[in-house]
Amino acid sequence: MNEEMFYASYSELSVGNPDFIDLAERCELLSQIIVDTSHSESITPVLRCLSAYLEKLSVSLDEDMSLHRVIELSAPNASVPLQKWILADSDLQCEYCRTLTALLLRNVGCLNEREVLTGLLHDLISSLAFELKEPRFI
Repeated sequence: MNEEMFYASYSELSVGNPDFIDLAERCELLSQIIVDTSHSESITPVLRCLSAYLEKLSVSLDEDMSLHRVIELSAPNASVPLQKWILADSDLQCEYCRTLTALLLRNVGCLNEREVLTGLLHDLISSLAFELKEPRFI
């Protein structure tokens, strides 16, 4: 399946161009929905949607940041050097989230293991979203 067809399933991804922070926030919301859902068959569509958003987030981490995001993420005491606009491990964290989502979509493991994995997925996504929103420019 090509990229356009993959994203077309979720209109927000195919219309406009959400940036990495928008995508991370939506992933965080979707992961919270998964944690709050008690029926495993109910979370499959949400996991598919999350998978699409994580894929798009993975791509957007390599794109240039818009000027309004640079201004938004600027702070007088930012601790990250100017040339490094995103944390070095954001790509790896995103890959962890994508892999956990794929594992959960395969519906492997017992209920307790799925609950632990969904909790881990939520925590990873929340951490990634928090780090992406941290000021980093002086």
